[in-house]
Amino acid sequence: RDLSLHIATMRSNAMLVCLLIAAGAASALAAEAPCVGHGLDHALLQSWHSQASSARYSDEISSDSSDQDGAFVSNVGMSVSEQQNTLTYDSLFWCPPLWHQSSAHSIPLSGGSFIPVLASFPPGSTAVTSAIVVVHGASREGEGYFGGMVDKVRQQKKDTTTLVVAPVAPDKPCSAGNWSHAADRVPDDAQAPYWTSLRQWMYGGGADSRDEYAGLSSFDVMDSVVSWIQVKYPHLQRIVVTGHSAGAQHVLRWAVMSPEGADGVTRYRGHHLPLTIIVSSPSSVIYLSEERPASTCRPEEDQGPHWSCSEFSTPGPDSNCDSNWDTYGAGIGGLYEGASK
Repeated sequence: RDLSLHIATMRSNAMLVCLLIAAGAASALAAEAPCVGHGLDHALLQSWHSQASSARYSDEISSDSSDQDGAFVSNVGMSVSEQQNTLTYDSLFWCPPLWHQSSAHSIPLSGGSFIPVLASFPPGSTAVTSAIVVVHGASREGEGYFGGMVDKVRQQKKDTTTLVVAPVAPDKPCSAGNWSHAADRVPDDAQAPYWTSLRQWMYGGGADSRDEYAGLSSFDVMDSVVSWIQVKYPHLQRIVVTGHSAGAQHVLRWAVMSPEGADGVTRYRGHHLPLTIIVSSPSSVIYLSEERPASTCRPEEDQGPHWSCSEFSTPGPDSNCDSNWDTYGAGIGGLYEGASK
């Protein structure tokens, strides 16, 4: 997609993003910062995010991890290398779903393809007034994130009016006939786009090449999810989009690049519903200028959830940054050049 069309909406979109950086991830994020680049019931969302954060989703895990942490890691499809103490991600995307077949639906996309989603209410439900879109992490475990958020909504006694939707980014082929048997499904032979590269999906890149969805951006898919919710749930009044870890990286960059959320509202055919975007524990963030947090903003110890710093500077030639420190992903450098090619 022509990224230059979306640059104008970046700053207004970024104002919507509330970075709920979990304890432990905050200091690691700040340590990288020189070179790398509330609307609904927040008690509900913070409770869910704190559980996810405590499970230590990250690219590395320390050697002093407890057995309990290791048990959770194995449950979400991650394994720990005893020699290197690093996490590897085993895909937990299943087509059809293992546990939530009755909640599986298909959102039609361009070229006759579809994106698999899980939804806690059937399309057309008039009871829904709020929606939470929850985006999975590196393991592609949409079902686990869906079930966890549904449980939190139920605990807060909001399950009679709050819809939970979990889109899934496949990393392998999946047909609509295998994914869902819902009455509103797309043709059985429709194929879902898939991203074998995690970074490609997180950064809005095109799906692995197939004629029916060649070059389809994962950001376009998220736009389609937000539009589908507004069409299918006629009494909807507001939407929250949230993600954790790799899902937070995806949601954060989508929030910056997508026209959805400009001025705090959705953009679909004049609906203009309030849209809140919340990200939790991304291992990297995107900056909208060449300024980065000063060294005084990078303490060696966690400063707690309310700590902030307003001192920024532009890295100079004597910094330890490589030549890509502000390219897209860490910053917005190169977007105009890329869009013109």
